[in-house]
Amino acid sequence: MDVVPFPAGVTGSYAAAMERLVGAVQDLSAARDLAGVAAVIRDAARSLTGADGATFVLRDGDECYYVEEDAIEPLWKGRRFPMHACVSGWAMLNARSVVIPDIYADPRVPVEAYRPTFVKSLAMMPIRRAAPIGAIGNYWSEHHVPSPQELSILQALADTTSVALENAELYMRLRGAVQTLQAQKHRISEQHASLGVFTRALAHDLREPVRTLIAFSDLLRPDNEEEAAPATAPASEQSRDTYLRYIGESAERMGALIDSVAQYTRLDAPERFAHMPCRVADVIVEVRENLARIIAERKAKVVHGALPELVADPVHLRQLFQNLIANAILHNAPGLTVTIDFSGGVQGASGTFRVSDDGVGIPEDQREHIFQPFRRLVHRNDASGLGLAICRRIVTLYGGRIECQSAPGAGATFFFSMPDAEGLPGSGDGRLEGGILQNENAREVATVLIVDDREADLELTEIALFRRPGLRCNLRSVRDGREAQRLLSEPGHDVDLILLDINMPDVDGFSLLSQIRDDQALEQLPVIMCSGSDHEPDQRRSAELGAAGYLLKPPRFASFRDILAGQPGLCLLDDGDGLTLMRRCA
Repeated sequence: MDVVPFPAGVTGSYAAAMERLVGAVQDLSAARDLAGVAAVIRDAARSLTGADGATFVLRDGDECYYVEEDAIEPLWKGRRFPMHACVSGWAMLNARSVVIPDIYADPRVPVEAYRPTFVKSLAMMPIRRAAPIGAIGNYWSEHHVPSPQELSILQALADTTSVALENAELYMRLRGAVQTLQAQKHRISEQHASLGVFTRALAHDLREPVRTLIAFSDLLRPDNEEEAAPATAPASEQSRDTYLRYIGESAERMGALIDSVAQYTRLDAPERFAHMPCRVADVIVEVRENLARIIAERKAKVVHGALPELVADPVHLRQLFQNLIANAILHNAPGLTVTIDFSGGVQGASGTFRVSDDGVGIPEDQREHIFQPFRRLVHRNDASGLGLAICRRIVTLYGGRIECQSAPGAGATFFFSMPDAEGLPGSGDGRLEGGILQNENAREVATVLIVDDREADLELTEIALFRRPGLRCNLRSVRDGREAQRLLSEPGHDVDLILLDINMPDVDGFSLLSQIRDDQALEQLPVIMCSGSDHEPDQRRSAELGAAGYLLKPPRFASFRDILAGQPGLCLLDDGDGLTLMRRCA
């Protein structure tokens, strides 16, 4: 930098100014962001020349942004002016310093902006002489012409500021890159952990039920009796029933473990999350339905107080509460009561949820271990060992923490917060309770057509969606797409909803859905895909073709009910004796 020496007789002032300038340069070299640079300029620019005020201005597109100031009276901190309408803009556009002894005598000065201020004279220095990015201004309350030495020191500060801003920008970029790398490292670490879970499941936990399935299936094979030693008696009917029970339990365990591993590994793909408004009380209703069998078998109760509405992924919320509730019920004696509470504001996503039970409690030395994959306090065939690990992963995704407090014989309480799940005011108009319409605005029972080529899948769908929940409707089924085409082409057909399989011979589900959407007479007919494929492209293609929803086999009534709630031509009517699927009046 070029600093003009002070003339003889002012060496003391020059030495003091140079000392302050050196200090400012040192401070600027340590600044790591814009705020740090602005603070140094605010403290140094005025004192270097003995001015009555100083401003630090940055170029923001076609505007001058007054970032910081230090003056005997307020100037323009935080305000923006057009580049062509202020002196700082002139200094940047022309890449030149400017001195104005009388602001009211210079056409470059926007007098109306200066009239409310103390300013009579000013000097403005561009920050960076080639393609300036800002300016530093000094102001005086009396007419004043700054000396060449004062201007030289002010320009030296501006030049140093240019370097400091570039360093700060570089530092911020580097810090951002480091943070990105750290985030990638963390995600890779989580993916390795998920891979470890998957490998463990394949190497050990899945082999156990597979061995059981193979062993008892062999015992039930007819040729097994022929190959057996003569002294070995054939399996009795009672033994066969026992073997079949073991096979069924092993199959259920395999299914539960596969589902749990899939849930755990899917948490590594945040791009798949779908955040939407969720009433937590409605989520608890769904969880109760999903766990209805074990709640009834173990005579458990699930109760809750006032719960908030959040913007979150509903799948995450269901998994979180279902795992916590099921864990409590399965690991305690029958007759357990599980209570869900929330403390926080009405919108309080930053509040705390509590899921507590009145069971036997958890030993203190196990309260942290229970969140680790495949760690079980007791051996159970219906426990995957991943339930609480999934809970921790979900809560962590939302920036929260989950912990367990317990006392022997006094039950256990799980506390967790989800600060990144945005809270919502209000909770709807009360017309829907758990997705079931409570008033009657309908005229007749709806007809549902199930299209599936597998007899076993037809039976499972009917059981899961209609028989078990006691849902009344006119139910029809066909075994292939051609038959469905013929039925739908009949004049006056009464089909109100289709449950459609994807993989069928001849005319598959996608082809049939496409034909339905291209037919003006059928284009408003709701079609729900019901498939064993959880392949994301299949789900995406279903949505693109206009499917009303997507159910995985075996389908769950809670998911079916959610999809029905969004269909304007249908409603679930609760008349006190059960549910009926109705056509809704226009």
